[in-house]
Amino acid sequence: MKYKYEDGNLNINLNEELDMKNCKLLRTVIDGYIMKYQPKECVLDLSNVEFMDSSGIGLLIGRYNLLKMLDSKMTIINPTSSIKRVLELSNIGKSITMRCE
Repeated sequence: MKYKYEDGNLNINLNEELDMKNCKLLRTVIDGYIMKYQPKECVLDLSNVEFMDSSGIGLLIGRYNLLKMLDSKMTIINPTSSIKRVLELSNIGKSITMRCE
């Protein structure tokens, strides 16, 4: 995972599987960045994520809810086709903005 904070935007590039094994640590780290910077927008780049299970969906929804409490936005960018399909099936797109760049 790499991150960059600039001009009120927190950009996080995830490059690991979003499964039960990884999500606990990711949740702690991402929440730390969110609380430290309190960004206007948090952008999660999923272009390097090849697998996501229900723990990954929970990770995304939890970060969305935290950002919403801080009156911030969350955007998911560049999901691979398989990850995009998982996100579509879970209806995350109804709450969280998704785009491909």
